[in-house]
Amino acid sequence: MRRQYSMAIKLPVIIASACLLFGFLSWAVIVSQTSMLAKQAVEDKSNATLNQLAELVRAPLFSNDTVGLQFALRKATTDQSIFSASLYDVDDNLIAQSTQASELPSNLTQFRQDIALEDTQVGTLLISVISQPIYAKYSNVFLIWAVIWLLFSISCTYVCYQFAGQLARRLRALTNRLPGSSDPMIDEILALETRIQPLLATSGQFSNDTENGYYCSLITATIKNRKSLNDQLNHENLELLFENIDHCVDRTLELYGAQRTEGSESRICFYIRSTQCSKQHLLVCLMAVYSLQKLLDRLSAKLGIDLEINWTLCSDTLSALPVLRYHEKMSALKHKSKSISERIDKGVIALYVTEYDIEQLATIARFNPFEENCHIFHGFPEQRQALLEKQILHLASVCL
Repeated sequence: MRRQYSMAIKLPVIIASACLLFGFLSWAVIVSQTSMLAKQAVEDKSNATLNQLAELVRAPLFSNDTVGLQFALRKATTDQSIFSASLYDVDDNLIAQSTQASELPSNLTQFRQDIALEDTQVGTLLISVISQPIYAKYSNVFLIWAVIWLLFSISCTYVCYQFAGQLARRLRALTNRLPGSSDPMIDEILALETRIQPLLATSGQFSNDTENGYYCSLITATIKNRKSLNDQLNHENLELLFENIDHCVDRTLELYGAQRTEGSESRICFYIRSTQCSKQHLLVCLMAVYSLQKLLDRLSAKLGIDLEINWTLCSDTLSALPVLRYHEKMSALKHKSKSISERIDKGVIALYVTEYDIEQLATIARFNPFEENCHIFHGFPEQRQALLEKQILHLASVCL
């Protein structure tokens, strides 16, 4: 079995390893570049010194002025980076030489340059350059980089350690709130995956069954005289009325498999959904609306309170995922229901559907045309009406 490590350990180790890898690679690049730049600086220094010295010794060499040659060479060695300067003739015999009084350095680099006069070689200059100070100056760049890299690596690792510790604690707290086995696991991610896997499997099976979305019908009961009820009834009677209405709605929804959704002060909303659009689905929705309408009519008569309610039934295909899209479509259905309810009278049931016209809907109930894709319910066939009356009596005996 693979060894487990906590997130509080793994993340800092990964960050520290990444910093080390970055440090090694950048160290190789910086060492290569600084060495090349230092070497180039030494060469530039030697070439500049040789060119300047060649101009100074050319005239004394032509006139055989030994004092002038010695002065020129001594002037070159006044530069701290030039340890010695020598002049040789064409036979490689020493003519003049100047050397610094200090001890012989361990790191000397020699450069030569021939001196020509009218295209004829008359001598050779030889200088010894102390390259150590130049290389040391460029090595300081590496030291500065090393300090910055070390501080950066330590800071990143420490911040990651703090963050990973907090993340691990939050993951453990989240895992402990999920159902499942409570066996201790060091790896917080693995523990969370173990707990959440059954939930994901259930969600996956559910989404496979509904991947094409639901055909959903939103039913809205709009109480048109809501404001007048507030004026007519005291607070206690108003609460009693809506408790009875809620009870009637809940029992009817249980009978038809409907579910309530958020409404408003004057609107009661619930929906019925199926896997696909069908006239049978619309029929069930109409039966639920009709049953609840008649049940609330009986409640109104029993309490002696006039309830002016109209009903709208709007349908569309809704996808359960993404959730935002689902709520957008549900909101659109509510807006459509509100718009229709404002244009119809009390006691009216309006059906809005785009998949069937009024002739196709005649097989399930009778309708009168109202607007485009919107029809006013007129009644059921006699046999279905008789069946509904029995259901309404049953609901009335339970609720009233």
